Amino acid sequence: MIQVLAPATAAAMVMLSLLIWQGKALFGKRAFVLSMSVGALYFLYSAYPENLRFLFPLLLSGPWVCNYAARAGFDIRQRPQWVDALLLVGLIGAGSLGFWPLNLKAAQWVSHLLSFYLFLELPVLVWRGLPDDLLRGRRLARFIVLGFGAVLCSLMAIGASLKWQWMLPAGAILTLLMCFSAVAFDHEWRRKLAAEDAPLDQRGQVILGRLRREMTEAYCDPQLSLSRLAQRLEVPEHHLRRVIHVGEGYGHFSAYLNHYRIEAFKRRADETATILELALSVGYNSLSAFNRTFKATEGVTPSAFRAARTAKTSDTQVATPTIPKGT
Repeated sequence: MIQVLAPATAAAMVMLSLLIWQGKALFGKRAFVLSMSVGALYFLYSAYPENLRFLFPLLLSGPWVCNYAARAGFDIRQRPQWVDALLLVGLIGAGSLGFWPLNLKAAQWVSHLLSFYLFLELPVLVWRGLPDDLLRGRRLARFIVLGFGAVLCSLMAIGASLKWQWMLPAGAILTLLMCFSAVAFDHEWRRKLAAEDAPLDQRGQVILGRLRREMTEAYCDPQLSLSRLAQRLEVPEHHLRRVIHVGEGYGHFSAYLNHYRIEAFKRRADETATILELALSVGYNSLSAFNRTFKATEGVTPSAFRAARTAKTSDTQVATPTIPKGT
């Protein structure tokens, strides 16, 4: 049965990859296409392992590729490069030693554990970022990944480790349904994404003006969230999401909020208060969170920014000339 399902599933995944590639302004579409391509090769290899054995080292990287694609597609902060490199080398190395040609049991378990971690991390990351996401289409995609993608990948990884023979055909059928559904509703998705970027109407412009006035003080509230801000403005949360995205050009509420907070710190960087005191005053709950966010945004640490600002101020100061006595 899998010999029939596998080619059909692989073809459907390639078709879906082409649609993703043609998507306008889709975050991480290259990573998603790579992930779908690896998935297609996985089904083909499962049906014809002897003929496609040369693909085995590439397929070992599948969990890592899926994890990376989800991070890129949903604009989730990537890991340090050295950590990603270790995970990738660990997957390929342990898988090569564990399954072919040596069949070492310990290496097999290392490969399984790394795969479980990378797959099971996905729903956690996707769920944590859901309240912060301002794009309607991407929020819908998060629900699809939560309800289907991550669960299916995790079950297939568990089924492969426990040798459940029924899991592969079941996974192929579910993947086919997902691909056909995505293709069938492609026009509807494109319509919603186009509407998402349409200019604000008069009501939206009014909300935008109120939002900008409110944010001049609200940003320093350490408990400020999108829902809390919507309550303060007395507007529906989904309207506020679109106003911030279209009117201010942000895809995540945290990035929008951090902009206000970091700019406030930069304006006050010359004050005698410590960096911790300034960070707390602009709304951060801890110095570590502020340092991490500031460096990711500005490319330097707050201490380095303050030192550079102080040095620049000193260089531009003009010394008062000394008047000689007796003149």
